[in-house]
Amino acid sequence: MNIVHHRFSHSLLAQLARFRERQERFLRLLKDHPTGIRVAVRSKNPEADLKRDYGTRFLKSLGGSFLFMLVTVLVYPEHIPTVVLNESRIDVVQWAQIPETSQAKRPPPPPRPAVPIEVEGEEIPEDITIETTELNLDALPLDLRLRGPIATGPPSDAPMDEFDIEYKPHPIRIVAPEYPRQAHKQKLEGTVKVRVLVDKRGLVEKVEVVSGPEIFRNNAIAAARQFRFRPGKHEGEKRKVWMVMPIGFSLK
Repeated sequence: MNIVHHRFSHSLLAQLARFRERQERFLRLLKDHPTGIRVAVRSKNPEADLKRDYGTRFLKSLGGSFLFMLVTVLVYPEHIPTVVLNESRIDVVQWAQIPETSQAKRPPPPPRPAVPIEVEGEEIPEDITIETTELNLDALPLDLRLRGPIATGPPSDAPMDEFDIEYKPHPIRIVAPEYPRQAHKQKLEGTVKVRVLVDKRGLVEKVEVVSGPEIFRNNAIAAARQFRFRPGKHEGEKRKVWMVMPIGFSLK
């Protein structure tokens, strides 16, 4: 058996065998050379009942968990609302009865006549040709000079609409609005649509309210001013863009 323990010295059984052998050697040496010191040896207690305090510990753990949850609810009673960027849309599928169609077959065209058709009047000689005509454009009294201002596209500083620009501004930071206390007491909810002007740096330059409850408008404007965007581009240049964004206020 010792050979097996030496072979598998890294196993748990081998380590326990070494500790037991060391303890037996110590007891033999102590028996041969007594020192007068009493050495206590720990052993198993068959009368010990580990399940005796199980119920008490279980009740203590359950009470502590319930107390922790109660304190958490009292400290954080509200849920912080989040900003709703996209409104939920309901796709409506309309069903219509389309009558069955069939391809109509037209009769073939009449064959072309094999003989030439007689034409009333004088006959056209076969050797007639069309003479070449030279047109001198320099002799024509045309004035090709441009008059008046040249029509060009909108200047680069003029704001554009989000539906006319090639690359719309992309939001990179959205700030949750502060819920009004009066609305929270009355348990009011709603959505405010704001029209923001995003400049060439991606900052909000101006905010206008399109629609929404009056009680939420000031908080929606304050939150929209803190939004940040990736600037919009049109024809390779950064442009100012007007965008319409909904900001939702919900107690859920």
